[in-house]
Amino acid sequence: ITFIPPDGEFELMRYRVTSPSQPFRILANISEEGKTRLTVNLKVSADFPDDKKAHSVVIRVPMPPTAASASVVVSKGRAKYEPGERALVWRLNSFQGGSEVTLDGRIELLPATREKPWVRPPIAMEFQIPMHSGSGVQVRFLKVYEKSSYQTSRWVKYLTKAGEYQMR
Repeated sequence: ITFIPPDGEFELMRYRVTSPSQPFRILANISEEGKTRLTVNLKVSADFPDDKKAHSVVIRVPMPPTAASASVVVSKGRAKYEPGERALVWRLNSFQGGSEVTLDGRIELLPATREKPWVRPPIAMEFQIPMHSGSGVQVRFLKVYEKSSYQTSRWVKYLTKAGEYQMR
């Protein structure tokens, strides 16, 4: 909410959250095939209304330090292994609500000199969903009590953004 506060005390808004939900569901299957190969299978489902679209979607799947190269097939968007981030990065321009996308990849690993188990960090996701309230908070009505002749503009914009959206 962006506003210029008046002098003195005032009540800005009241709200109640009934049933918040996660906008995306990620099903991941990452398995090691021997010591030199890793297979990654992801299925991402959009659990928000199908009349909405997520934009600027980026999914980061962390890889072990010994990852050398990757061959990736995606149902939508572009994905590639980025060594600087040590992650498989999947970018989608838009993601329709109620739909699913998949990623299948084979990661080639360099032979490790020491046997240190890889602790899998969480899969991270970035996105924006315009005109969607992920928390379920909605403005049902808006009253502006203004005693001066100032013209007010009653308008609400919803935007759901990923903060720290991670899946373990």
